[in-house]
Amino acid sequence: MPNKIRALLPWLFFAIFSVLFLHTAWVKSPTWDEVGHIGLGAYLLKTGRWDVPASCSHPPLAFYLHSPPAFVYPLNWSRWRYRADELRDIQFLRSADTGRGNAMLLDQRYDGERFFFWSRTTSLLLAIPLFAALYSWSRELCGYWGALLTLFFAALSPNLLAHATLINTDFTLTATFFCTIFAYRRLLLYPSPAALVIAGLALGLALMSKLSALVLLPVLLAITLWFFHFSDFEQRQRVARLFSHSHLVSLAVAYLGVCFLAILTLWASYGFNHEPYILTVRSQLWDIGAGHAAYLMGQFSDQGWWYYFPLAIAIKTPIPTLVLAVWGLWALARRRPTLELGFVLWPPLLLIGLFVLGNAKNIGLRYLLGIYPFLFLLVGATMHSALRSWKIYLLCLFAVFYAISTTKNHPHHLAYFNELIGGPEQGYRYLADSNIDWGQDLKGLKSYMDEKGIERIKLSYFGAVDPRLYDLKYEWLPGFKLPNLGDSSAELPTTGTIAISVTNLTGVYMDMYGQGRDLYTWLQAHQPVAHIGHSIFIYEIE
Repeated sequence: MPNKIRALLPWLFFAIFSVLFLHTAWVKSPTWDEVGHIGLGAYLLKTGRWDVPASCSHPPLAFYLHSPPAFVYPLNWSRWRYRADELRDIQFLRSADTGRGNAMLLDQRYDGERFFFWSRTTSLLLAIPLFAALYSWSRELCGYWGALLTLFFAALSPNLLAHATLINTDFTLTATFFCTIFAYRRLLLYPSPAALVIAGLALGLALMSKLSALVLLPVLLAITLWFFHFSDFEQRQRVARLFSHSHLVSLAVAYLGVCFLAILTLWASYGFNHEPYILTVRSQLWDIGAGHAAYLMGQFSDQGWWYYFPLAIAIKTPIPTLVLAVWGLWALARRRPTLELGFVLWPPLLLIGLFVLGNAKNIGLRYLLGIYPFLFLLVGATMHSALRSWKIYLLCLFAVFYAISTTKNHPHHLAYFNELIGGPEQGYRYLADSNIDWGQDLKGLKSYMDEKGIERIKLSYFGAVDPRLYDLKYEWLPGFKLPNLGDSSAELPTTGTIAISVTNLTGVYMDMYGQGRDLYTWLQAHQPVAHIGHSIFIYEIE
């Protein structure tokens, strides 16, 4: 193959990811958290104050990343001024002001949909280093063709596409988490002052992404100890030469040096003010202590289940990814030193352990999005054992299956479920919230209404965006956050054309209406006439 083509093929996979990304970002309406996050980064950068709702919900990198359009559009910043006598407690600083976000989207001076779309697209700036790190690491482990297979699975990943297209922290953490491990591995294997600085900056960016990035501190420590035990003398000696100490002391200096640079980077991101980060940690602890309603296969819990995340991985990850990752682990263990297994396995294992054993909120696989780049590395490792044997045909079969599974469900990546449970249409029977329905299909509902000539619909919507953004006329049914524009409460059961978000259909958050979680169980006697993106069901009740 000509060298020019070999050089262009990796970019082709990034281009495929970008096209799918841009289309998904345009056709999907704002999800729950996005409405409260939009414009926040620009406010923080303009004022240097962490005194408004959502400012202390997460560290600021994702907010900064999505802020550039807010500096271009003529936003009305008066919505960011709150009453002087309003209590600025932890709950206030963590909460999301969806009214503020909707005011920006509905501003008549500009196109709110386009403003929101451009705010989403800046995630591609993080996708570039993620894909570059994936390609570089995979090529070193698995060769050129293995690296292309890794990029192929990353480019078509419904899990990455679902969250990369959102104004949220999950993809930001995924990219910075993987790049941190990549950079730290480079520091240990090819030590230099530049490698030390890059690893420190990468860890700092990860800590700026989400509080769960703190798991990287024990992850990097585990990798350091693993390296000390399983590396050969010459590998340890290279690190020792950089720091002019014994092997163990040099590794300790490398680890502590990276942590120091990371903390400095994190501190700088707050304008060298440590208080907002402490408030963010306190708000997270408050949120964990408050508990969160969760849904799993018809069950409800405020404390969650230990098997929630393992099950979510099993049914929301494409089957080819699961199978080939196991195959790749076997192939990597056979032909690579034990040292490499530590770099690839410690990060996802400790991340999973944090959420399985840490009693984390059971509201979405997105909390474990960071494991997927490591799965793609393992997928790429299958190529070496498959080349020049009959196994290459099996590998091609899995790749075709994977491509079909993703593309036939595009752009409904957030609601993706694999064939083990019957695909996305059965997903609501197993999981709710950001696993399937996070409010992303209101725009799709308006398109359906226009296509069918429906002027007004009875709507129970799980989401925060105002339907007026799409000129969607509705009659209110009980739902989470949807404003009641009428003068009276809805009477249930009801008749007519009904649209209901599947999260509301499960009832997980519906007990707030005093009617219990069985508020919509009467719909079980009816079959939906349409599914909008697998997250909104349409019923015709006579």
